[in-house]
Amino acid sequence: MTESAWDRQKSMSASSPHITGRRESEPGFTDSTTPKALDIAVPGGFRRHHLQTTPRPVVSKALRDQIIDRINSVYDPFIGNILSQDNDEYDEMNVEERARSLLMTPPVTLPMHRRFSPREMGTPTEKTGLIKTETAPPKSKDSDKTTTLWHALLTLLKSFVGTGILFLPDGFRSGGILFSPLCLTFVAALTLYAMLRLLQCRELVGGTYGHVGFKAYGSWGRRMVQISIIMMQAGFCCTYVIFVAQNMSEVLEFWGYDVDTSLLILLQIAVYIPLSWIRYISYFSISNLIADVFILYGLAFILGNSFWLLATQGPAKDVELFNQQDYPVFIGTSIFTFEGIGLVLPTQSSLNQARQKRFPRLLTWTVVGLLFFYSFFAGINYVTFGSGIAPMVTSSLPRNGWSSSVQFGYAFAQLLSYPLFLFPAVKIMEEMLGFPRRASGQKVAKNCFRAVAVLATVCIAYFGQGRLDLFVSIVGAFCCVPLSLVYPPLFHLKLNPNLTWMDKIVDSFVIFVGLITFFYVTYSNLESWSK
Repeated sequence: MTESAWDRQKSMSASSPHITGRRESEPGFTDSTTPKALDIAVPGGFRRHHLQTTPRPVVSKALRDQIIDRINSVYDPFIGNILSQDNDEYDEMNVEERARSLLMTPPVTLPMHRRFSPREMGTPTEKTGLIKTETAPPKSKDSDKTTTLWHALLTLLKSFVGTGILFLPDGFRSGGILFSPLCLTFVAALTLYAMLRLLQCRELVGGTYGHVGFKAYGSWGRRMVQISIIMMQAGFCCTYVIFVAQNMSEVLEFWGYDVDTSLLILLQIAVYIPLSWIRYISYFSISNLIADVFILYGLAFILGNSFWLLATQGPAKDVELFNQQDYPVFIGTSIFTFEGIGLVLPTQSSLNQARQKRFPRLLTWTVVGLLFFYSFFAGINYVTFGSGIAPMVTSSLPRNGWSSSVQFGYAFAQLLSYPLFLFPAVKIMEEMLGFPRRASGQKVAKNCFRAVAVLATVCIAYFGQGRLDLFVSIVGAFCCVPLSLVYPPLFHLKLNPNLTWMDKIVDSFVIFVGLITFFYVTYSNLESWSK
């Protein structure tokens, strides 16, 4: 034996996993892990031997890091929605514990006492063919999404149609019968463009609005979205408090009770604080349905009343084409009316893949239809009442039992809607403040914080009740513009470095218009308020 052959034999003996604890001159003995002929001559033996002796593929660290980052970026935003939140233990878990709880949950649809055969479990045996036949693909989670496009349309309508439409007739007075439809069309086009850009961002990175901001600008992007959502939801809540108080004051006045609006604002604290303590938004489904019925009833009655007054009394004589003094008020009001971007991503994600591709077209036609309806509703009421129209069109209705029922129904609907708009804001703030996850004292701390949030919105409403039209415009310009017009094209530019020059120009133009609206309209409304 040559020296090189002897060296090779020594190296093979040292590296063999089955030859241990012997000298080079002694024969080798197999251990318990060495396959035997008896082990191979059983069903599946050759396959097991192949799996045991074949080296496992090594995944590089870069690929592992990429997979982990992808999992975190996709599943972290949804981990709170996947798990059931109907128990207190959920609030005590961090993201890692929630993920582990999800993965360790046993399947309840399978009988655990029964053992399944290899054929039922899909385990290959010696009788399994080497060439697999075509079988039906496994049922994906996407097929479990039963939300139809009709359901998505109803969700979009509920997100857009609220109290904002009641301020549009007075907004037409502020802008003029010619300027207001043009401005409303421009705002609708910009809002729709921003929504479609946000949907394109979701196709790239997935997740929620905050997650899109995180992928674009990191933690700062997520925080910007969260702070804007808090301001927007708080602004809506303050508007609802004033709306409920003023409508109920007029209803009570019709029935002979003179109650000050300020007192009614403060009395709502006793209703909103207990409602804010409800942990799960699913409990508001019935109240949300009742609110929708009252809103539809109110809109139908207001339109019918305007048609009747136009037929009997004719149009008002003091209708202006353009109001040079108050037109900034209408810009903020129109943005407030078309605010619904917060539900665009959740609505699309509730659809399966085939319907998600048709969602942008559904969203486009929804916005176009609402544009015509808003313009028609506001124009008819402004032409009917003229410059004497009230900030809320319900206050311009004739004083009778029917109009009082409309005001009461709309006020009751917004009373029930207040917790729905407060819920996202307090959840974000609780996460940002880092409440303790201990079971003891956690509920008390959260309840106290939510009570403080209610008191803050009521206090703002108390001082803003004097000029409701300006207050609504400020909420639209200051609170809604960043989410509706600025962030979507800004994130789109960041996440798509290979855009065409035309796309970059349009995105930059929308951002510029949003920033100008944010500063100019807010400043103009504050200046008008001070006067």
